[in-house]
Parts: sequence; structure tokens; C-alpha cells
Amino acid sequence: MKKRNLTFAIFAMAVATIISAAFVSCKKDSEPKTSESKTSEMSASDSNMDEYLISFKKKLLSAQKGEETISLEQAQRDLGNLLNFDFGDANFVTDEIKYDTLYVPVMRKGNLIDMAQLANTYNTAFASILDTFNRVDFPEKSVLYITCSINQDTKKEDTADVRFVLATRGLSHNDPMPLIFDETDNWRVWEKLGKCDGTCVGDDHTTILKKAYNSNRPLLACHNGRVYYTDIDTTQMFYANDFPETNPDINYNHGNRLWCGWGNEVNDYCIEYPEMRYYYNNLCQIMANEAWHPVGHVTIAIKDCFLDFSLSVNPQLYYSFFCIYETGKPNCTNVEPAY
Repeated sequence: MKKRNLTFAIFAMAVATIISAAFVSCKKDSEPKTSESKTSEMSASDSNMDEYLISFKKKLLSAQKGEETISLEQAQRDLGNLLNFDFGDANFVTDEIKYDTLYVPVMRKGNLIDMAQLANTYNTAFASILDTFNRVDFPEKSVLYITCSINQDTKKEDTADVRFVLATRGLSHNDPMPLIFDETDNWRVWEKLGKCDGTCVGDDHTTILKKAYNSNRPLLACHNGRVYYTDIDTTQMFYANDFPETNPDINYNHGNRLWCGWGNEVNDYCIEYPEMRYYYNNLCQIMANEAWHPVGHVTIAIKDCFLDFSLSVNPQLYYSFFCIYETGKPNCTNVEPAY
């Protein structure tokens, strides 16, 4: 994997810098403990996640069958965080993200998992993630994050499915600098209809905003180390209706800071460069607003943007810019990744 030794300003300082950038070209997811075993319910230290996860890994891999159990909820959190510690290397410019879903079964007893069984699941997941990562065809790549979720709704009462999502980031244009856009950037509203002159079909203003944000994603200060995320949350989302315009002198579309419009507008509307810049600046400011994040989280990436029916107005006729994004707690470590 190609890496760079980069030093970046901390997240909160980056927003003012990035709001002038976007794209120039078309390329651009209970039972009580028994006397035979004890239940492990450790709480991670926010001040030293490395120390906690290294200790948990040592305990996990040395566990003997029947010696100790852990709750499904704690197992889900600790296993996901440990794999991010093992693999996560997120502090790079990114314009491509690939998502791979992996499943590994785990034996359980009600709401508890034997630590030795969890160790087997961890080892299987580790090997599967490494193999999947190595097969991702990006010119530059690293692991952005890994999510872990345990599904108890299986046909067998003694088995649970552990679902892992591997998010691999890359830089398709092989350039350490973010892509920028200029006055030639004007885009159709949706359905990947391209630019206003009919070129660049396959993108529209929603996909370009997503790509522009991810390509210019604010990076974190982590001197002589790598950044990995814990407690990943992939369920964050918002509608344009959540952000009404606050400047009385601007009224691009129905008084919102991102695009909204009626059915007759979505096919005919062309978003010119000044309006694209306006939407991009607003999107960056929204993503940097900590009030929209779980406590201690930052935005990792925007997963998808598109126009959706706005249920708050008229679900049949009114469309609103809709965004799904991912957050996590950033951590800095001097431990090398597992690949």
C-alpha cells in the first residue's frame, strides 16, 4: 500500500479551507451468568483506546472455553473497535470508497458469548477482512473503517450472525491534492443526467457534492501515527428541509440551504456554478456541525446523496436533497496496521 507522511490541521480548523473546493471533471452499511463462568463488561477508556483494545485482544486470544462470557452488546462494540484498531488507517485524501459485507457465525447462549468462541470469530473475521482488502483494486488504498453488528434473529437459538462491513478508501487519481472545481461546473439536478450541456452523464449535482466533500474531507492531526475510528455510526442522515436559509438575500430554492423543488423542476433545473458553490459550502458547514454528531464523533464520509420525496411537505410532488453520512470517534496510534 502506498502511504504518505502527511501532517494536517485538526478537523475543526479545516472547514474554512475546504469550502472553496469541489470537482472539475466527469470522473471524478439474556441469560444470567452461572457459577461456572463470569461475565466480562469492561468499559473502554476514552483517554487511551489503544491501551484498552490491546488489553482486550490479549484477554480474548488467551481465553479458554467455558472460562468467561461477554454480552452480545459488549462483544459487538469491542470486536468492531478492535478490528478498526487492527486495520483502520483513515487519514488520507479520498475520492473512492468501496463497501464489502462479510458474515461470520458465532456460538452463543442467550445474550452471552463465550470469550473463546468470540476469539474464533475474531480470527476468522481478521483473515476474511485481510483477504477482501487485498483484493480491492484501488491504486492507493487503506481501511477507512469496519463496522460490526450481531444479529440474534437466526433460526438456530445457539447461533448468531456477525455482520462486518469493510469500507476501503482510495484515491483514484493518484494525486495527494484534493480535486477542485471552477466556473465550468454546472450540473443537472438528479438522475445522473450530467452537466447542463449534456456531457458527463453518470453524475448530477447530488453525486458531485458527495464526491467533492469526500475528496476534500477534513483530515485530523496525528503526528507520527495513524488515525482509526471507533464506535462507528452509519445511520446519520438529514433532509434539506432540516436546514432553512438564514440569509434573507439568498433564495435559490424554496428557502433552504440545499436543493428542494417540485416535480416539474427536477427534470428541467440546471444548477449553475455560483449555486453549486453555495450548496457545497453549506454541505461542508453542516458536516462540521458537532450538534449533528453523537458525542465525540466527527464525520468520516458521506455515503450517499440523492433527491428524495419530502414527507414533511408532499410525498408525491416535492423533492428534497437527502444525505446519509457516517461518523466515528477518532483515535491516533503509533501501532502499524495489520496489512
